[in-house]
Amino acid sequence: MRVAALVTVALLASGAALAQEKSGHESHAAASSCADPTPKCAVTATPSFGKDGRLWLTYAVAGKVYGAVSRDMGKSFAPPFAIAAPDAGALDDNGEARPKIVALDDGSLVASFTVKPEKSYEGVIFVTRSTDGGRSFSAPRPLIDGKGQRFETFVVGPTGRLYVAWLDKTNAEKAKAAGETFAGSGIAVGWSDDGGATIKGKKILLDHSCECCRIGAALDRDGLPAFAWRHVFENNQRDHMVAKLSADGATLVGGRVSADEWATTCPHHGPALAIDAAGRWHVAWFTRGKQRQGLFYARSADGGKTFSAPEALGDPERAPSRPQLLAAGDRLYRAWKEFDGTTTTIALQSSRDGGESWDAARVVAATADASDHPLLVANEGAAYLSWLTREDGYRLIPLERRHADAGHSAVKSAAGLAIAK
Repeated sequence: MRVAALVTVALLASGAALAQEKSGHESHAAASSCADPTPKCAVTATPSFGKDGRLWLTYAVAGKVYGAVSRDMGKSFAPPFAIAAPDAGALDDNGEARPKIVALDDGSLVASFTVKPEKSYEGVIFVTRSTDGGRSFSAPRPLIDGKGQRFETFVVGPTGRLYVAWLDKTNAEKAKAAGETFAGSGIAVGWSDDGGATIKGKKILLDHSCECCRIGAALDRDGLPAFAWRHVFENNQRDHMVAKLSADGATLVGGRVSADEWATTCPHHGPALAIDAAGRWHVAWFTRGKQRQGLFYARSADGGKTFSAPEALGDPERAPSRPQLLAAGDRLYRAWKEFDGTTTTIALQSSRDGGESWDAARVVAATADASDHPLLVANEGAAYLSWLTREDGYRLIPLERRHADAGHSAVKSAAGLAIAK
C-alpha cells in the first residue's frame, strides 16, 4: 500500500475511533442511569494505591462523586463512600478529564473534580480531603478563585509534597477583556505540604497551552515534577512540550518534543509522560500533523532538551490512541487503545533498556462495548493496567506474567497479537 493511502486509512480510522469513543461514552453514561453508586455504573474510574497496598478508586455516577477501596487488588470493593455532590453545573468526566483521588502515605485521601456550567468549558476545579479513611470528606473548595480551570493532575514527591498542575484560562480572560488575542490556556502549578489542606504557590508559569487536553506528569530523579502537554506554537500548531518545575516552584523549564505541525482546534487528546530510574524522559502522544499522523513515542536523555526521532506506535489501520507510559522497577511500559471497527483492545509493550528496544506488542484486554481510557499504575514495583468497561466492569490487570493468576494463558487475537485470558 502506498504511503499516501496508508495516511488516508490512518486518518479515517482515527476519526472512526474517536467517534466510536464518544458514542461509547454516551451509551455508557446512559447505562449508568441505574444510579448504583459502584464502579460498574461509571464512565471513568481513576485509581491510587495507598502505602498499605489498598487500591482506592474514584468515579462519578448520576452527577455525584464516589470512592471505593479494595483490599484484594480490585477483585472486590468495600461499599462505596460519597465524596461530593456538586449542586451546579456538570461534572467534567469524559476520559481526558475525570474525578481523581490520591492516597497519601499518612493515610489521608485527596480528591478532586471539575464542574462546568452547561454548554461551557469554563470549569472550576474543586478539592476535598478525608483524614478518616473515606468515612467523611471536607467541604469541597475551589482550587483557585474564578473559573476557567480544567485537567488537574497530581504527583507526590519523595518527601510527601503533593504537586498539582492544571490548565488555567485566567490570562486568556484578561487578554479577552482588554481586546487582545490570546491562543489557548496556561499551565499553572501549586503544591501542598499538609496533605492537601492548603495549596501554595498557585501560579500560571507558562501561557499558550492547548486548552482541552490532559496533562502528563512524572517525578524526576531529584524529586521534582515534570509535565507534558499539548502547546500552541506559531501558526496555531498544537504540538507537544515538556518542562520541569524549578526547586523554588517559580519556573517551568523545558522544550518542544517534536514538530508535527498540526494546525488544529484542540483535539481533546493529551500526552503521557514517564521518567525512569536512569533519568530518561519518555513521552507518547497523538497527532495528525503535516509531518506525521498517528500515535508516537520519543525519549530524552538530557532532561527534555532534545528528543529521539518519533517512533510510530500501533497498527495505523486500527486507530491507535490514548497512550499511557509507566516506569516501574527495572521496566518501562507503554500502552494504548486500538479499534478495528468492532472491538477495542489495549496493546502493551515493555522495555528493559530505557526505551531503546521493546518487546513485541501484545493485547492485554479487549471489549466490544464502551470503555474508559487505559491507565497504567504501579504498586511496590509491580505494574498494572487499570481499565473500566461497560461489558466487564473494573479490572486491574497485572502486566507481568509472574504477577498474574496461575492458569492464565495466551491466545491470538484477530490482530495477530497475544492476549492474556
